Amino acid sequence: PITRAAAAMDVPRPFHVLLCTVCLSSVLAWDKDGHEAIGMTTMSALETPAVAQVKRLMHGKDAVDVAAWAHKVNKKYPWTVEFHFQRQPSGRCFDKELVRKPPSVADCPDKRCLISGLNHFYGRLVNKQSVDIQWPSDMKLTDADAVKFLINLMGDLHQPMHFASASDDAGRNIKVRFRGKTMSLYDMWDGYITQTVMRESPSFWWGGWTHVQRTRVEYEQDGAQWKKDGVKLLEKWAEETAAYLCNNVYKNPVTGRSIQEEASNGVISIDEGLFETWKREMLSKMLVAGARTAIVLNSILQHREAANLQGGTAISHLEGEEDEEARSKVPRAGRLADAHHRGVNSRQGVSAAAINFGIFFCVLVVFLRIMRLWQGRDALAQADKAKRSDTGKKT
Repeated sequence: PITRAAAAMDVPRPFHVLLCTVCLSSVLAWDKDGHEAIGMTTMSALETPAVAQVKRLMHGKDAVDVAAWAHKVNKKYPWTVEFHFQRQPSGRCFDKELVRKPPSVADCPDKRCLISGLNHFYGRLVNKQSVDIQWPSDMKLTDADAVKFLINLMGDLHQPMHFASASDDAGRNIKVRFRGKTMSLYDMWDGYITQTVMRESPSFWWGGWTHVQRTRVEYEQDGAQWKKDGVKLLEKWAEETAAYLCNNVYKNPVTGRSIQEEASNGVISIDEGLFETWKREMLSKMLVAGARTAIVLNSILQHREAANLQGGTAISHLEGEEDEEARSKVPRAGRLADAHHRGVNSRQGVSAAAINFGIFFCVLVVFLRIMRLWQGRDALAQADKAKRSDTGKKT
C-alpha cells in the first residue's frame, strides 16, 4: 500500500532483478492491444517518407506489427525489463519538495531505465549518441531493432504506473476492487481498462478512434515544440506522466482524496465514476503517445540519411515471433487509422483486374442476350399489330 511507512522502505537492487525475472509476465506497460492502438495512431500521423522507411526497416511490417516486439525481447533477456520503467524515490508523491521537481533519473543502474533508453535509441538513430549503453556481446541490435524499442518505450513513457516507486512495486502491491474483481492497481492500468473497453465497446475500439485527428491540436503543438526543443522534450513528457501519477492515480481525481484513504481492509474500491475518468484519460494518453511517437519517427526517418539505417533484426528465436509473422500477413480488422498508408500487392492487382474483366464480360453477354430477346419480342408484336390492321381494312 501507499503509506509513509512503506515509502521509507528501501528495496535492495538484487530484489529488483529477482522480481523482474519472477513477475516478467506482468511488467509490460500497456497490454499488447494497448501498444497496438498506440501504433495505429502512429501510423496515421507518419509522413509518407517515414512510412516507406518503416516498411523497409521492418521488412514490410509497420508500427502496429512491432509495437509489442520489445516485450518478447524481455522474455528472452529479462534484464531489459528495466528499460520500461523510470522508478521514482519512495514516497515522492507525498513529499511536497520532491513532487515539485522533475522525475528523478537517479535510479538507473547501468543506464538501463526508460528515459536513458529513449535517449540512447534516439541518439543512435540520428548518429548523435548522448547516452552510451553497453550491450552484451551476444546482443548486437540493428537500427531496425532500435526503432522497435523506441516505438515500444514511447508508449511506456505515457503509462503512469511506470513512474511509480519500487516500494509499491509499480502499483502491484496496491490492491483495488472493481465490479467485484480484485486486482493490482498496476494490472488495472496495464490491461484491465483496455480489455474492458474492447469487450464492452467493440465497435468503438475497432472504429478508427486511434486516428491522429482525434488529438490534432496536441499533435500540432507537440510537433512545433519538438522542432524547437528536440529530444529534450522527452524529459518534459516524462514529467507530465509522473505528475499525472501523483495527482490523478495516487489521488482520486473525483474526490480529491488519496486513494489510500479510501481503502478498506487493504483494498481500494474503485467506483464507476473513477473508472470512467481513468478510462477516458487512458484512451487520451494512448492517442497522445501515438502522435508523439510519430513526431519522433518523422524527425528521424524523413531525412535522406535514413536510407542508410540497417533493416532486419539481430535478435532471433523470440517467443511467439513466428506466429506473429503468419498473422501479420492477414489483414487486421479495425485498422482504419492507417488505412491510407497500405499498399496493394501487384499480383493481387492483376488478379483483381482479371476477375473484374470476367465479371464485366459475363454481364455484357447476358445484357446483349436480353436485348436481342427484347428486340425479337418487339418485332413480333409489331408484325402482329400490322397483321390485325390489314385484316381490319379488308373487312
